[in-house]
Amino acid sequence: MAAGILAGTAEIGLTYPLEYHKVRSQLPTALIDKIGRPALTLKLFRGCGTMMLGNGTKTVVRFVSYDFLSKQIADEKGHISVPKSLAAGLSAGFLESTVLVPFELAKIRQISSLATSPPGTFATFKRIFQLHGPLGYLYGFFPTLLRQGAASAVRFTAYNSLRQMADGFIVSPGDRLSPAWATGLELLASYAAVITTMPIDVVKTRMQTLSGREAARGNNLLCTYQIFTAEGPWKLFSGMMPRLFRVTISSMVMFSFYEVAFKAVSFIDERPGASNRKSGVS
Repeated sequence: MAAGILAGTAEIGLTYPLEYHKVRSQLPTALIDKIGRPALTLKLFRGCGTMMLGNGTKTVVRFVSYDFLSKQIADEKGHISVPKSLAAGLSAGFLESTVLVPFELAKIRQISSLATSPPGTFATFKRIFQLHGPLGYLYGFFPTLLRQGAASAVRFTAYNSLRQMADGFIVSPGDRLSPAWATGLELLASYAAVITTMPIDVVKTRMQTLSGREAARGNNLLCTYQIFTAEGPWKLFSGMMPRLFRVTISSMVMFSFYEVAFKAVSFIDERPGASNRKSGVS
């Protein structure tokens, strides 16, 4: 958990301007024109604090749950079949989506705000409650769940397959990968996850903006249809380049830093043999 929190915080701090541009490009064209192009100012960090809170929580849930589930379903040699890895990834994605939705909603409301100084995280939560009631915190839950579950399933399944292929070629079976190799394999797995989940990500962003949800009357399929017919199929892939760039940077931070941080904080677990245990990345 300590390693996950450190890795998640570092990732957001380094990559948030790319996240801002991704979300901005996914908004309706009329709203993008009203927001304007941000200069190299603090405007690029609107919603950063909100995402740090949410992503830190999500990171803990993702790594800890996948690590736990992987150990439960691994065979006697520590290997996991692709179907079992898929099931573990989907489960981890569902859990992280549950805790992520309110933070994602607040972040997108902050980015899409036309106010010169949008409210902070908790003020945004309060405003959402005033407008929509407690159920408003779950707006965008289904596309968030679908995106996170699919992304986790694709990412971890691809990484696990590549990791098992690496045994005997890059490292001895059962040994931990070096940070450089772990980063390279994770990049390949993450690129696959980004490309396959972009349309879901665009629909999620639209459904969490006030104008987008009202236009689609709260219907995810209608929102997808409106984007496809009014703005073209390529709009469903808007924000892909900033997301790919962010994945490249965050992968270098998240998985490599997680490996290093795991070793650094392994003293927290005082059970016998704790210093020799492998992290969920391996």
